[in-house]
Amino acid sequence: MMVEMGTRTRRFMGSRPCRKVLPLVLARGTRPGNTCRRLNCALSNRSGDDQGPERPKQTPGGPTTTRRRESRREAGGGGIDRDHGGMAADVGIEALVEEAAEVNQSLSRQGDQGAQGRGPGRVRGRGRSRNRREARSGQAIRANVSGVLRAKIKKAKTSDKVWGILLRHERNMSVSLVCLAAVRLRRLSKRRNTSDNGRVRSRGERVLVSLVRRRLPSMNTKHVATILHSMAALRLSVDDGDLAASLIDRFVLLVDGANGQAIGNMVWACGKLGRFPDKESLERILRRLLSVSGECNSQNFSNTLWALGTMAEQGRGDVVSDPTLELLLSCYVCKLSESVPQGMSNVLWALARLGYEPGGDVVQRIVRELLSRPRDQMKPQDLANALWSLGRLRCDVGVEDLAALASSSVEMIETFNPQELSLTLWGLARTDPSLLHDDEYARILRAVVAKCHTFNAQALSTTLWAVGKIGRVPPPDHMYSLTEAVLTRLGRFTPQGLSNVLWAMTSLSYSPGPVALREISAEVSRKAKRIPGKSLASIMKSFALLQYTPADAAMRGINDAFLMQLPDCAPQSLCLLLWSYASLGQSPGTRVLDELHARCWELLPECTVAQQANQLWCYATLSYDPGQDFVTELSSRFASSLDEASPQSIANLVWAVASLGYALGNVQEAALVMEILRRCQRSEFSGQELTNLVWALAVMGAGGDGFSDVWGRAADAVMSAGEAKGRQKQLAQLFHSKLLLRGDYALPGDLGNEAEGAWREIVSSKEPVLSRFHHQVSACLGRLGVHHDCEVYTQNGYLSVDILLEGAGGSKVVVEVDGPSHFSSNTLKTNGSTLTRNELLRRWGYDLVSVPFFKWPAEEGNQDAFMRKALGCVL
Repeated sequence: MMVEMGTRTRRFMGSRPCRKVLPLVLARGTRPGNTCRRLNCALSNRSGDDQGPERPKQTPGGPTTTRRRESRREAGGGGIDRDHGGMAADVGIEALVEEAAEVNQSLSRQGDQGAQGRGPGRVRGRGRSRNRREARSGQAIRANVSGVLRAKIKKAKTSDKVWGILLRHERNMSVSLVCLAAVRLRRLSKRRNTSDNGRVRSRGERVLVSLVRRRLPSMNTKHVATILHSMAALRLSVDDGDLAASLIDRFVLLVDGANGQAIGNMVWACGKLGRFPDKESLERILRRLLSVSGECNSQNFSNTLWALGTMAEQGRGDVVSDPTLELLLSCYVCKLSESVPQGMSNVLWALARLGYEPGGDVVQRIVRELLSRPRDQMKPQDLANALWSLGRLRCDVGVEDLAALASSSVEMIETFNPQELSLTLWGLARTDPSLLHDDEYARILRAVVAKCHTFNAQALSTTLWAVGKIGRVPPPDHMYSLTEAVLTRLGRFTPQGLSNVLWAMTSLSYSPGPVALREISAEVSRKAKRIPGKSLASIMKSFALLQYTPADAAMRGINDAFLMQLPDCAPQSLCLLLWSYASLGQSPGTRVLDELHARCWELLPECTVAQQANQLWCYATLSYDPGQDFVTELSSRFASSLDEASPQSIANLVWAVASLGYALGNVQEAALVMEILRRCQRSEFSGQELTNLVWALAVMGAGGDGFSDVWGRAADAVMSAGEAKGRQKQLAQLFHSKLLLRGDYALPGDLGNEAEGAWREIVSSKEPVLSRFHHQVSACLGRLGVHHDCEVYTQNGYLSVDILLEGAGGSKVVVEVDGPSHFSSNTLKTNGSTLTRNELLRRWGYDLVSVPFFKWPAEEGNQDAFMRKALGCVL
């Protein structure tokens, strides 16, 4: 190659530059007078051969020519800089020869065409002179350079080639060439098996960004859109400086001259890059798009709508006004037949993200057009996005169309990736799960289980939530696989994800076991400070439904995190948390309950009747005394809104008031009894609710005609229950109520005998267990010389007493050792059950001595003195 090149080079090493190399030399920015010397030096440096004596430096123009040459270099930027190593350093000799060959061929063709077009009177030499002058003009030089670089960029087969061109020819890259290189890089990035050297790409990216900054003032809207679109497709970093903002500002400045394609590409790129114009500029861009809507295709509108949906996804508030959005959607629907399936799914996705539900049959038309396309044109992502969007929009779409869309998804379900599987299940759960046949649902579950080990935390959370929402319990091995996948990625779950997982398990009545629940509760405790109060309450509710009590450390973490957010908590969250504690039978402690109760007092006017009843029921279950003022205020509010209360809420509130040892006012009691009777006539109460009501009213000493009717309804409900679950408890509750009412209300037929038998069975089934406190009291009586019996039944056998002894005159004395379960945890108020026990014992002729745990002395001497004083009046 070098021998042939050297031979050819000597042909133009004379006093005049050769015609065939002149365009190449000019393209490199070198004056003709210096051509031979510079080319000779380059060849000498490359091969080491002596190519002839160097010609003396010629400066025909003097200082003016030198200044002109320097000014040309600064303006064109394409000359050869001696300080940078000359021609050999800028580009290799082989590249020069290749470019020279291309240019020579082009000039030869032009010359031949000129020779054929010359008339008989034209002189050949004059034509040659004209061609040489054209080659030496600045316009021809720039066109030649641009043509060579354009051809090289178009012929590049790999990204490295394009990056290399940008690096070597940075000074010669015009705006159009920069855009062409960006487009070529974008297209090559889609190909597989294309080489991509990391170092070359990194240097090339810096050069490309620098070129865009320098050429920005000369860009039009098409250039800006092309650059932004390519940057987004190539995932170029635009964090350095405000390049994206500058490009967007340039586009907005020239937006009145933009066409639909440029606007669609530019807005799509903004969505990909996460950089958006301000609201006013966005409105200008959209107005321009609508004004040229006749020239746009469907992709321009689908790209724009997709970008608007991306803005909404990033939480940018009110992205676009509804009238503008309606116009954009109308323009898209007019060109719906031109749209591809991906465009349709993108539009549905954007509407779902924007929360915009169009009127009429717009959504149904898009779905039908999507279903009309051949299956080979639809990708799994299109179907998954469409189903997810329909689940989010809740628009009126025909059942047949939804069923067809679900069937199309099931047919391709094995090709879905984890995200597409989770989105498909979520969309089906939100639209109409009944559309899925059992075999189709089983096929989806098999595909999920086969790939669940590749799911990320979000996909697992979405999938489990959807399975719980559909409500069809998967096989145990499927749930086991999903649970294992959850535990392996537990640390990556968001608070909402953890809440979704637990909610799904409770909805499916599936317990993963104490080990899995312990790990989940520990993770909840670690993240508790970042979990919103609403989610914490929902998580605790799930633990309660799964009958799992977290460890003390986890409970402390959850309680402390909830109390930190207490000022911002809503009534629903407070009620859920209290209900969880009550259902687990796990009191969080007096300190926590005091703070929760203070917040409940503040929010009482905002609570619904169901929340009011739930709060009081939780306090009674947790043995927490909210105080007489709170009970009175809450009961008054509840009684004034009885029409809104459910039967369960009424039963819970009345039971809670009685269990706490309080009573309703006469007016409230009368209103409640009449409301209960009215609902009994409509058979709204269950048997358990009726027996709870009767017991509570009996504890509070209710009576009258209204109560007689309620008593009869409760007896009928228990009698008609047959052998239903819980009937024995209802019978025992009825008999207890009968005892409290002094036998004024009888039970019809054999129901009375059944009720008495159920009560006796409950009393006798309790195994006597003497606590440490009980032993101390018994030992104290022994030291005092008092004969007594422990755990003895009353004479009628209806109750078991702690200690029975004989008093003065043969009286029967009962000593009740009352531990913490007989009192409220905060005020030590005697609860309703203990009050009824005491009332029955006194009514049956027993002298009662109560020994509260909080008054019992620690030392034996003091204990003896305490018991001597307590028994002084009965011994």
